[in-house]
Amino acid sequence: MLKFPAPFPNAIFVCTHKRPDGHPKPCCADRGGRQLREELREMVKEKGLEGQIRVFTSGCLGGCEKGVMAVKYPDGELMMSVGKEDLQQILDDATGD
Repeated sequence: MLKFPAPFPNAIFVCTHKRPDGHPKPCCADRGGRQLREELREMVKEKGLEGQIRVFTSGCLGGCEKGVMAVKYPDGELMMSVGKEDLQQILDDATGD
């Protein structure tokens, strides 16, 4: 195993998990998780924050009933019911603005 320091201080994982059709539990993919992840990535790029924040796809983070889920590191902050209106605040929190 090789270990290196991460080239970015903040990581945001947005759940994009897709459950099979007909599954009794909801999933973030059906609630817009993929679109939110893409929009957050674009915001990071537009603001020139690629060296500070990296946005990743995540599998299920639990809490599916609460809407789209995301987790931010290094804080270890779990966010529930994430919507488009929350993306700017997520970036501000990650950069300390």
